[in-house]
Amino acid sequence: MRLHFSQLFQGLLLLAVSSLGSPIATANDYKQSSDLLKQLNLEQYQGKVVYVDFWASWCGPCRQSFPVMNELQQTYGEDNFVIIAINEDSEPGAAEQFLAQYPANFTIFYDQNGELAKYFKVDAMPTSYLLDQTGAAKYRHRGFRQKDVSKINDQIQSLRATTAQQSTSLSNTGDSE
Repeated sequence: MRLHFSQLFQGLLLLAVSSLGSPIATANDYKQSSDLLKQLNLEQYQGKVVYVDFWASWCGPCRQSFPVMNELQQTYGEDNFVIIAINEDSEPGAAEQFLAQYPANFTIFYDQNGELAKYFKVDAMPTSYLLDQTGAAKYRHRGFRQKDVSKINDQIQSLRATTAQQSTSLSNTGDSE
């Protein structure tokens, strides 16, 4: 089953279903989180590889992941790659203090009540997902380990290459004169 950004936006979001296993969200979960999903508006990133990261200020590995995410954003630019880091702190001040120490050069989204984390069935901090340009979740990472950075880079490059190949094949499929 392949998911598209419009399906994500409309509440059919089942991150990590096709290639990663069982659904992590249900229709009932969507009803509770629909307002936040509308605010998050993943549909706007259609055509881009998206790295979605759930984090919290109290999370030790998150302190290590933020500089890496800054490097990823700088390396892959904003044309067809975007990082969205979803903060799970119940107190906004905690997130602000964290960000003062570990600045983010990518989008930060706040989920103070943990609704999106429940919806996405996040069970570890940080948890990240790599979505392809159609919104299909291709990779899930629980926790953060420095040794996994090269694997994450490889996965991003693979998804970006798929995007480039699809663009090339689409542009070469027209009628020729």
